[in-house]
Amino acid sequence: MTMDAEEVIQERKIDPVTLQVIGGELDTIAQEMGHKLIRSAYSSIIRESEDIGSGILTAEGKQIAEGDFTPMQVGTLIASVEGMFETFEERGQNPDEVINEGDVFIHNHPHYGAAHSPDIAVITPVFYEGEHIAWTATNAHHLDIGAATPGLAVDLEDVYAEGTLFKATKVYDQGERVDEIWNLIEENVRTPRVVLGDLQAQISSCEVGKERFLGLVEDEGYDQILQASEDLMHYGESLMRKEIEKVPDGTYHETGYLDDDGRNRDERLKVDVELTVDGGDLTIDLSGSNDEVMTGYNVPFRGSAEPASYFIVRAILTDTATHDEYIPQNSGTFEPINVEAREGSLFNPSMPRSAFARINQVDLLGDLILKAFSNAIPEKTSAGSGPHCYFISYSGVDENDEYWVYIEVNESAYGGRPESDGLDAVDALVHNTQNRPVEDIELSHPLRIEHYRLREETAGAGEHRGGHGHERMVKFLSDSTITIEGDGNKYGSWGYDGGKRAPSGELKHIKPDGEEITLPSKVSGYKFESGDKFSIKSISGGGYGDPHDRPEQKVYDDYRDGYITKETAREEYGVVIEDGGVDTEATQRLRNS
Repeated sequence: MTMDAEEVIQERKIDPVTLQVIGGELDTIAQEMGHKLIRSAYSSIIRESEDIGSGILTAEGKQIAEGDFTPMQVGTLIASVEGMFETFEERGQNPDEVINEGDVFIHNHPHYGAAHSPDIAVITPVFYEGEHIAWTATNAHHLDIGAATPGLAVDLEDVYAEGTLFKATKVYDQGERVDEIWNLIEENVRTPRVVLGDLQAQISSCEVGKERFLGLVEDEGYDQILQASEDLMHYGESLMRKEIEKVPDGTYHETGYLDDDGRNRDERLKVDVELTVDGGDLTIDLSGSNDEVMTGYNVPFRGSAEPASYFIVRAILTDTATHDEYIPQNSGTFEPINVEAREGSLFNPSMPRSAFARINQVDLLGDLILKAFSNAIPEKTSAGSGPHCYFISYSGVDENDEYWVYIEVNESAYGGRPESDGLDAVDALVHNTQNRPVEDIELSHPLRIEHYRLREETAGAGEHRGGHGHERMVKFLSDSTITIEGDGNKYGSWGYDGGKRAPSGELKHIKPDGEEITLPSKVSGYKFESGDKFSIKSISGGGYGDPHDRPEQKVYDDYRDGYITKETAREEYGVVIEDGGVDTEATQRLRNS
């Protein structure tokens, strides 16, 4: 039987004011950890894009608080700690003997809970009066880990080609720096100064979290913090179950297709989502999805498929903007959600398959969960959000024969919503990274950004139109190499309830003589010469509702802003624009015809 939040509090005998105060303190600590990491980092993927996660977990690995950063980075901390305990067991080690005060672990193995190998988790135990009571942890995407191609990698033979892998590896042992591991990292990555600096920033962040958490324990008492942590997890679980119970029971099924695996260009990959609601329980079954592939285009199950599913559900059902009560984000929130994927499938690959390039699969997964929910609770969902990104690494060798690497996330857009248009040019669904200022890119790398703007004439038409994707033109000022971990060249965003689809994305190599070469959504180690240009156009969002129901003034505003032409206004929306204004009578005739 499901208890509501008040019953949970009464059972645990924690007064609600104290519970919320402690919950707020824990959330603030996790948030401060993330900001410390961002301010201290060397790489732009952390410093500017904020591709990080931060959190506090119990000694057993239950998450009690998280920072509000990239969703794909935070949920995986639980799985990474689980992967560490599995590693201890495989090695025949007693965790109580292995885990010591002053230790710092790193962990990034995709078959042991990591999101994917470039996301290195730094995990530090917290001791109080000689007892291990918690973990503070951060996750961050690193610029390079020594894979087959600089920065990112797609066409990989197996997990061993991903670069430097770590399972519960100590970089500090009882406060002493483990030089052999630091030397190993330095000698096996292309950008050692940046990678080592970012790792140290993560460690500093965890130390701040540890200090703040121990301060809270001193102020409130360890027993009180332990009790509150349990209560907050039960509270989060009860809130999620209450929201799931509002969704009509039943099974909702949706299917989509990815472009390819980065090697077999003519073979699209199936993503299948079967969402079943049963009272306060929700099951997301991905077992109908494609078999695992023989490249790096697979998804770690615990580190990525599960957290992506958790985040989409909680964003739809327990978003803080739509609730008045305090909503903690912790392991309890995930308890009512069961994610399944058969072993050997795209979302649960087996050893030794690589799972380096996984972001677009979870983007489409999230979009299909959204679409499945739209069959049951359309008032809480949107039309299709650009279910992809173009995750791109640029690299080259400078005048000192040293590597430079730059990684960027080229975002899509949200679909139209029940009460408003979709958001323009933002990371949709499971990632929330920021864009890097053009000026900073040009100052730091031999690249010139000739334009970076909204993509016109592509947002799905609807009563509430989709958001606009973006387009970027990059000019190379020296010979460079890129790897693209992308998708969406063969599909666009779906419309809802009469709304129109948005077109697919597009990538082009433009040579100085004007020759254009259309690129697939995934390339590994592709070469550009100095003077070449690279055109990127991302997917826009789908439309929500009949375009003829869109107010004339909003259509006209889009025309004046340059988002649509007069022809699109007439053909898609039935709005006639003549002599600089809307011809209302002609519009009514056209819409009624």
